[in-house]
Amino acid sequence: MLQGDAAMFGKGSKVEQLHAADARPPAYLTVVGPEVLRTDREGLALLQRHVPEGQRFEFISPLEHGADRPLNSEFVLSLFIDPSQLDAIADKVLEARKNGHHTVLIVAIYTSQFVALGNWLDKRAIAGRLSGVRLMVGGDVDSIAAQLPQRLLRVTEENVIRMPASAEIENSVFKNFYVFSPELQSLVARVRGFARNGVTRAILMGGPGSGKTTIAYYYYLIRGLGQWVAVNLAAENVGDKAAIKSLLCGHVSGAFPGAAARNGALTTARDGVCFMDESHEIAGAVMEVLMEVLDQGQYMPYGASAKRQMECALLYATNRSWQHLQSGVNLDEFTRLGAARLEVPELNRREEDMIAVVAGALARLAAPCKDWKAPTGMSLESWKAMRACRWHGNIRGVIRVLEAAFVDTASLTGDSLIQLAEIERGIEMWEPKTHHSHQIYAAA
Repeated sequence: MLQGDAAMFGKGSKVEQLHAADARPPAYLTVVGPEVLRTDREGLALLQRHVPEGQRFEFISPLEHGADRPLNSEFVLSLFIDPSQLDAIADKVLEARKNGHHTVLIVAIYTSQFVALGNWLDKRAIAGRLSGVRLMVGGDVDSIAAQLPQRLLRVTEENVIRMPASAEIENSVFKNFYVFSPELQSLVARVRGFARNGVTRAILMGGPGSGKTTIAYYYYLIRGLGQWVAVNLAAENVGDKAAIKSLLCGHVSGAFPGAAARNGALTTARDGVCFMDESHEIAGAVMEVLMEVLDQGQYMPYGASAKRQMECALLYATNRSWQHLQSGVNLDEFTRLGAARLEVPELNRREEDMIAVVAGALARLAAPCKDWKAPTGMSLESWKAMRACRWHGNIRGVIRVLEAAFVDTASLTGDSLIQLAEIERGIEMWEPKTHHSHQIYAAA
């Protein structure tokens, strides 16, 4: 008999069972799954193998985990439960965490449940109630058991960063940037440390679409000062030093014919954050202006007669590899930007974040469908193809592929699941393995 079988098959009245549950020591792993899984002794035994010796394991159905049952477990595995039914369990996890426990909810889904998971994550994120969660995808209990050791880890950060789609536009809609993987959780913790301990210059490195802007905005949220100002140096650099100086430092009235006074990015940010994207384009006129700013932390608006003190933090972002930057820039100039580096891991190394991205994207694509039958997820083979892809385009690449596959499925086949052929066509279109640009991107 499995350890914990008394909890699985206990007899007596409901009140007696609840009292017995209260009296039992905390469980290391509580599995909450459909009643049919209770008879899968081999599958449950595989899950229990990951419970340390002397620790308790239990399996219960969602009905057994009602409002009256206390949550007394270090890890709770939701095994293939419809995500729309997870609120009660997730709320108990939140309550336990507020009370000083480190309880973690591991949500394991079938690939057919992606849309349902996306809707649930979005709802919880908007409500500010998404914390202590980890994610898994599998086709059966055996596959979940094989992945379980990688999920039996504490969750130290919130699972979502809520960021305006356009951070400098009033009343901008918000988007969810999910933080589930240990790699991204560690990065978020490091960013928070930078913001709280006076690191005011840093460079964020990562491939295109990896989330550098959101990570920089999180730094701004933690810093809690001034304004957020973003400048895309690739788009703004026209090679004219006066124009760049005006953009960054501002200019005074009459600086050139017909000119009214203008606050530059550094003045507008005040003691907040000036975020400079595409910083591999810092050269020529841009570097000349920045060298004046960075050497002594002062700047002079174009046409002014007195310098101003720079008060904002400067964060730079690039999608180029460090090797590419070293071979293409003057290091004497580039080192003036600051030595602190923050590397955003590529999405193909962050499976849990990829699960959330796929779920959220498919849910958003399904929401407006009227005439089409929106797929609820994808086949297991499709998911395996997604996981095997390198994703040089990171989140943007994943979304483009899903859009193409979703439209083909909904408009042409009407299948309830996106099949492998549609995913492969999307990858060939948006993530070709041999594209030349893959050689220059960062692979943090």
